[in-house]
Amino acid sequence: MLTLEEGIRHLQDSGAKITSQRVAIMKSLEGRTDHPSAEQIFMELKPEYPTLSIATVYSTTQLLSQASMIRILTIDEKKVYFDPNTKPHGHFMCRLCKRIVDIPIDVSALAPYKGMYDISSIDDIEVFLYGECSKCSDL
Repeated sequence: MLTLEEGIRHLQDSGAKITSQRVAIMKSLEGRTDHPSAEQIFMELKPEYPTLSIATVYSTTQLLSQASMIRILTIDEKKVYFDPNTKPHGHFMCRLCKRIVDIPIDVSALAPYKGMYDISSIDDIEVFLYGECSKCSDL
């Protein structure tokens, strides 16, 4: 999980500038359980940071992703989403409203596949499920 202090430390260690905009992006992601898009973060922060660019959102989230502090979700071919929860889990996206929710996955249940497919280790998982959420199917 992303914390502001860890994010700042990583940016400093990687030689990146610590700007008020980058700090705002990290604050925006800290503790979130939803999966905001770059555009959503940009729109949330733009009123307070009028010089913020979408490129700054992308570059900052890329740095955080490289440090394994957030995950970049490619669940939608048209948008990029971010997940501050870096523990192994899957995601469900409603095809109608585009809401994304976390799906718990027991990584230990994958152990039998290691022997079956000549896999020496499993250190990451990415599972995307698609369908309709209960709110949309009731419409």
